[in-house]
Amino acid sequence: MKSTLKLTMLVAIVSLLFGCIPKNKQQAADSKTSANGYASAADLSSFTVGYCTPTLDAPFYVALERAVKEKVESYGMKYLSTDGQADIAKQVMAVEDLLTKGVNVLIINPIDPKALVPVVKAAKQQGVMVFVLDSYIDDEAPYEAAVFADNEKNGEILGEWVVQNFTQKEMNIAIISGNQGNPVGREKRLGFIKGIADAQLHASSKASIKVVAQGWGAWNNNGGLKAMEDILVAHPYVNLLLAENDAMAMGALKAIREMGMQDKITILGYDAQKEALQLIKSGQYAATAQNSPSILGSTMVEVVARRLNKDETLKRINYTPSVLIDKSNVDRFYNVNALF
Repeated sequence: MKSTLKLTMLVAIVSLLFGCIPKNKQQAADSKTSANGYASAADLSSFTVGYCTPTLDAPFYVALERAVKEKVESYGMKYLSTDGQADIAKQVMAVEDLLTKGVNVLIINPIDPKALVPVVKAAKQQGVMVFVLDSYIDDEAPYEAAVFADNEKNGEILGEWVVQNFTQKEMNIAIISGNQGNPVGREKRLGFIKGIADAQLHASSKASIKVVAQGWGAWNNNGGLKAMEDILVAHPYVNLLLAENDAMAMGALKAIREMGMQDKITILGYDAQKEALQLIKSGQYAATAQNSPSILGSTMVEVVARRLNKDETLKRINYTPSVLIDKSNVDRFYNVNALF
């Protein structure tokens, strides 16, 4: 009974602190997809696909844009792209620009879940099919299908890893998030805390989680550096860091090294960026959850192709597989020649 009460209170606290999972995630049928190719029966060469990235100021988004482009062109479709430049208003204008260029298919990676809803509605009225990639959009948006990493599950497996591998007596957790209001970030940290709680309850019928600080790193290396500098000044006893992507985690590592605390703080991230895998191999970084931009991008375009082929088995919400990478399996995933 006490365990149930503690878990109920924990979930309530987490929800208040970090927000709830978007409705479209809660209600979605979980259609797991893979990187296997889809062969189109129809000739797709008459279609023009436009993709709007949230930014190109992070290696993940550069690799994701490359994957979308290559897959679109592999189907013989024309490809156009625009950059939201990490600004909500600029992304709205960038999507509007794609619509003026006559795209038949629009793929969006929203910075904000609500800001693109009006332009998606306008696209629908023009007969443009809209698809959502990587980041959520509000349920009000009339999109065809979406592809996401299973961010909550990725968080859960990182949380489970902590309970199994963290050796210090007490966790003093710092979290570096991307940008405020981003539902992907909320899912990652909510899943992480849930994973810790579930694993602790399973092991000892009690849960104890202490998040001492949250910083904002804008999804990039410099942002992670600055956020961690501020956290370490205010909370020098932090011993466990979760960053919501590897770019911010590696920036944070610079701050940790400058403070001479690299042997005192366990670092966890998301995405499985090549440089993070190098750090795992050398023992400077504990673990990361894979969110492969190449798998995301190619899967998204395969979903587009299936929709254009009128595939009736296609799910509206599709997730890529969740994989945790640490020193035990990093050699299977590290590729020195990878773009990301």
